[in-house]
Amino acid sequence: MLLGSLAAGALLSIPKPLQIFANEKKTAILTEVTGSGNPLRFPPVFTNGGNLTLAQTTKQVWPGQDTQIITINGSYPGPSIVIQKGQTFTANVINNLSEDITTHWHGVSVPANMDGHPKDKIIPGASYTYTFPVINRGGTYFYHAHADMLTAKQVYRGFAGFFIVVDPAENYNLPSGNFDIPLCIQDRRIADIPNFNYNPGNYEMMWGMLGDTVLVNGTPDPYLEVSRTLYRFRLLNGSNARVYKIAFSDNRSFHIIGTDGGLKDAPVTATEFMLAPGERVEILTDFSSNTIGSNVTLKSLAYTHGGMMPYKQGIPLDIIRFDVVNNNSSGGIVPAAFAPISYYNPADVVNTRTFTLTMSPSPPMHKINGLTFDISRIDWQTPLLALEKWKIINGTADMHPMHTHDAQWQVLSRNGNTNLPPNDKGWKDTVNLNPGETVEVLVKFISYKGLYLFHCHNLEHEDDGMMLNFEVTDPIGIHQIGTEVPQSFELHQNYPNPFNPETKIKFDIAQSNSNLTAELKIFDIQGRQVAELYNGNINAGKYEAEWKPESLPSGTYFARLTADSFSKTIKLVLTK
Repeated sequence: MLLGSLAAGALLSIPKPLQIFANEKKTAILTEVTGSGNPLRFPPVFTNGGNLTLAQTTKQVWPGQDTQIITINGSYPGPSIVIQKGQTFTANVINNLSEDITTHWHGVSVPANMDGHPKDKIIPGASYTYTFPVINRGGTYFYHAHADMLTAKQVYRGFAGFFIVVDPAENYNLPSGNFDIPLCIQDRRIADIPNFNYNPGNYEMMWGMLGDTVLVNGTPDPYLEVSRTLYRFRLLNGSNARVYKIAFSDNRSFHIIGTDGGLKDAPVTATEFMLAPGERVEILTDFSSNTIGSNVTLKSLAYTHGGMMPYKQGIPLDIIRFDVVNNNSSGGIVPAAFAPISYYNPADVVNTRTFTLTMSPSPPMHKINGLTFDISRIDWQTPLLALEKWKIINGTADMHPMHTHDAQWQVLSRNGNTNLPPNDKGWKDTVNLNPGETVEVLVKFISYKGLYLFHCHNLEHEDDGMMLNFEVTDPIGIHQIGTEVPQSFELHQNYPNPFNPETKIKFDIAQSNSNLTAELKIFDIQGRQVAELYNGNINAGKYEAEWKPESLPSGTYFARLTADSFSKTIKLVLTK
C-alpha cells in the first residue's frame, strides 16, 4: 500500500520498511544533547494519484529568515514519493511557475513520454499527468527538474524530491521505520543567506554552481537525534555540481548496502566513499558503541581538485551531526548477503560506443563527441535488448558524473581496472569520471522504446550542452514477416551462409505456442554466447532477424532458438 501523506508534526505509522517522518519530539529521551543547529526536516509523503503543484513560495529555510524558493505542494524539499514495486504511479504535475518545466524520474525506468524529456515541456499554467508502472528494484531514486537550459536553476531553487521504491520481497531485517533515514545533500553559499541566488557566471558554468555550506533535506546546520543502535541511511547527492567524499568525523567504519539501483549482492565495509551529483548510496551505521550524550558528524573530507577558492571541489564540509540520546533498538541487522546480482558478460556485448567529454573555458562550453545538445537531433539509436559497452573518456580537467535515462548499467572498469570501489559495484545509472579518466559501463535497455537522454549530472554542464539524445529502437534486426500464422516451430537455415558482413535468420513461432518467451542467441564454437538477437515475449508468427558481427573473427558459430520447451540450433559460417 502506498504511504499516505504526513500531517505536520505527526508520526506516520506504517508497517513497511521505510518510514519518512515529520519533525517531532522523540520520546523516552534519557539525556538531552545540547548543541547548535536545526532538527533535520522530513518532507511529507506524496499520496499516489494526487497533484504535485510547483510554485514560487516564501519559506523559512533559515529560522526567522524568509527565502524565495520553488516549492512542491508548498513543501521544500518536494514531497517524498514512497511506492511499492509493481504498483502504478500517477501524479498530475501543475506548473504555477513563470517558466517551462518537466519532471524527470531519475533512475526509474519509464515510458519515453513519461521521462520528462525537455521536448515534453509543461508551459506556465498547464499541467501534465505522469503515470507508469513501477518496475524498478527496491531502492532510492529521486525526481527533479529537467527543462531545457533551466534544469540547474530550478533544482537549485528547490525542484527535487525523493522517489523511493519499496519491494516487500526484500526482507532482510534491515533497520526500518524511524531507523531508515533518507538524506538529500545539497550545498549553498553562506554569502547568499537567506536566498538561493542563482546567477552563474563563467566560473560557475565552467566548474558548476558550488557552495560552502550544506543543507540536508533542506535543513541548514542539521542534526538528528539517534539511538545507540543500527541505522539505515539513504544518501542522495542532490547538489548541482559538488562531489562529496563521505566519511564520519571519528573515521568509523560502516557498511555500504546499496547503490543507485538498489541493494548490492552483499554489504561491503568502508570508511569513506565518493558521492557525485545524481548518485545514491545506502549505508548501515551502528551507534551502539557511542555513549548517550555523545555525537558524531557525517562529513565531506578534503581532497585535491581544480578550481578556485572559496567555491571549489574538495573543501572539507560538515554535513549532519548525529546526537546520541537513548538506548532504543532498531532491531535491524547487517545481513551476510542479499539477492545475487546477474552481472552482464562482456563477451555478450554486441556493440561498443565511445563518448569523449571535452570543455573549453572561454566562453565555457561542454561537449560530448564534439556535440552540444540539440533538442531536435537524435544522436544515435540503440536496439532494445542489445547489450552494449559504453566507453566514456574524460578529456577535461573537471569531474563529470555521467547519467543515462531509462536503464541501470553496470560499471565494468576504470582506466582498464576491473577492481572497482564498492559504490561502483552493483546497479548504477550515474557514474563519476575523474579528470583524464576512462570508464567503461555495460548497458541494456530492456523495457521501453523511444527517445531518452545521456548527459553530465553536473547541472551547469548539462545546461551548457553536455547532453545527447538517443533512441531505443526495436530489437536487433528482428521483424515479423507478413500475417501468416505458422503451424510448427522452426528455425530456418540462415542466408547467405557462409556470409560476410551480415546474414539473415528466419524462424517460426507456431500458433499453439503464442505469447511465449523466446530467445535467439548466437554462440561461438566453444559454446560462449557472443550475441543476443532477441529475448522477450513473442506472439505466433513468422520472423526474420539480421546479424552483423562487426567485431567477431571468421569462424563457425551457432544460432539457437528456444521457446518454452522447444529448442533448435543451426550452424553459421562467418568469412572475413
